[in-house]
Amino acid sequence: MSEKNQWIILEDDSGERKRYNLASMTKLGLSVREGAWATGVSLEEVYLMPRSKRVILETYSIWEDQRTHGCVGIRYHIAGIDTIAQLADRTGNDQLMELVPEGQVN
Repeated sequence: MSEKNQWIILEDDSGERKRYNLASMTKLGLSVREGAWATGVSLEEVYLMPRSKRVILETYSIWEDQRTHGCVGIRYHIAGIDTIAQLADRTGNDQLMELVPEGQVN
């Protein structure tokens, strides 16, 4: 992939599909190796969108798919406030901590 164009398509909570360009986002340099959270998923990178302050997680995992019955590879997810708060707490990353409004974490 070109450094200028790293497009991904994600579906938000409402079911709407949107395109995002990873090259336009800030990489935070955070990763959590497989087994660190006992989930079988490794966190490869965290991207921060400059204007909306939305956070996208790049993970590597094995997951079940109805068509192929098993997939391995990289997936992208839009992180919710609870996930961002957990990452901020575990990593101590100031940029993530700034994104968590006080009193909005379960």
